[in-house]
Amino acid sequence: MREATHIRIDTHSLLIGVLSVTACILFVGLMLVTIQPREAQAIGMMDRGGDYILATQQFSNSSEAIAVIDAAAKVMIVYAFDYNNKVLEILERVNLEMLPSPGARNVQPDNRRR
Repeated sequence: MREATHIRIDTHSLLIGVLSVTACILFVGLMLVTIQPREAQAIGMMDRGGDYILATQQFSNSSEAIAVIDAAAKVMIVYAFDYNNKVLEILERVNLEMLPSPGARNVQPDNRRR
């Protein structure tokens, strides 16, 4: 009859094995996350410089638009990127002077001290 041989694994070798398996699992997870490309979106971003205001907005489910407002000229131009022709085109030009002005607010002064 054959005798069973027992192999002893010390804690140092066990620790190296566990850490190696963990590193392999994390590496595969990292590869799966980075391989899948994701679409960059800039919905709801705003910036201001001088008399110009730039805002991004979602135009449809697959496209976005950029609104550039010239506060001095009171004009807003909305741009969108045409993927087929690879060009930025003007969607709409709006004269902001044609918009109704906000009405006078009925604000009562509060003379109480806090």
